[in-house]
Amino acid sequence: MRGLTRKAVVAALAAAAVFGGLAVPGTAFAGDKNASLRVCSRSTEPVRFFLVGENQYGDWVGSRFWDIPPKGCTSAKDYWWHAGRSVEFHHRKPSTGWRWEARIISANDVRDGGEYTIWIG
Repeated sequence: MRGLTRKAVVAALAAAAVFGGLAVPGTAFAGDKNASLRVCSRSTEPVRFFLVGENQYGDWVGSRFWDIPPKGCTSAKDYWWHAGRSVEFHHRKPSTGWRWEARIISANDVRDGGEYTIWIG
C-alpha cells in the first residue's frame, strides 16, 4: 500500500507542475534577485526533472519537464526563480524512480538574471 500511495503523490505533484500556473519569463521586481537554473548530473544514467517554487513574481509555480543526458547538464530555460529561496527539485533516474529535495538558490552566488547551477549525483 505504501508504494501505491507514493506513486499517487508523485503523479499528483507531476500533474500540478504541468497543469498548475507555469512560470514565464519576464521582468522581475526592482531590487529582487532572480535566476534561471541549470541542472548538472554526475550520474551515468539519464535524469528527468522538473521544478516547483516561487517565480520572479512571487507566485508558487511548477515548470515543465527536462531531460539531462548521462554526465551532462541542462538549462531550465524560460523559467525564473526567486534567488535566496528554495525550490522543490523533483528528479528521476531509471534505477531510483522519482525523488524530490529542497534546493536553495543562493542569492550570494548568482547575479540578478544569472544562471544558478544545481548538481545531482
